[in-house]
Amino acid sequence: MLDADAHVVPTGERRDEHGRRIALTFDSTLVRPIAPPADCWCVALDGSRHSMHALTEAMRLATESGVRTLDLGTVHHWLSLEAAEKELGCRGLATSADARALLDARGFAWRLHVRMGEPAPRLVELTQVLGARGIVVGARGLSAVEGLLIGSVAQQIIYNAHGAVLVVRAPAAPKEKVAC
Repeated sequence: MLDADAHVVPTGERRDEHGRRIALTFDSTLVRPIAPPADCWCVALDGSRHSMHALTEAMRLATESGVRTLDLGTVHHWLSLEAAEKELGCRGLATSADARALLDARGFAWRLHVRMGEPAPRLVELTQVLGARGIVVGARGLSAVEGLLIGSVAQQIIYNAHGAVLVVRAPAAPKEKVAC
C-alpha cells in the first residue's frame, strides 16, 4: 500500500460464497459531504492516461450539474482467497492514486469501488447497483480490426450498460510542423 494511503480504510466490503473478498469501497476523507450515487457519474479507472481523460470529463459534467462527488470504479482480475485479502485494496488504491489526488486537489468528494473479476461486466454491474447517472470510460483508440479481434472494455460497456455511457477519447497530439 502507498504510504499516503496507510490511513485509508475500507468503509464497505463484499465477499463471495467462499469468504473471498471480492469488493471494497473507500470514501473520500478530505472532502465532505458526499452526494448520493444517483446524482453522480461513475468513472472507470485503470491507471492509464485514458482513464484520467475520462476523469477530467466527468469532473466537468459533475461541476455543470452542481455535484462535487464522483464514484470511481476499478476492477482487478481474480485473486486467490489469500491474495484477495491482502492485495485487492492495495491494488485498487494504487490504480486510483492519481485520480484521487486530482479530485482531492480540486475539492471533489469521491467513493472508490474496487471490484474483482472481468472489467466490463463488473463496471456495468457497479453502475447499476449504485443507480449512478451513467458511466464515463476512456477510449484506448483501438483500430477497427483490433476492436473486432480483442474487443475493448469501452465497447463491452456500451453494449451491456442500461444507462448513459460516455466514452472519452484523449485529445489528439499536436502535429509537428515540418521545416522545409
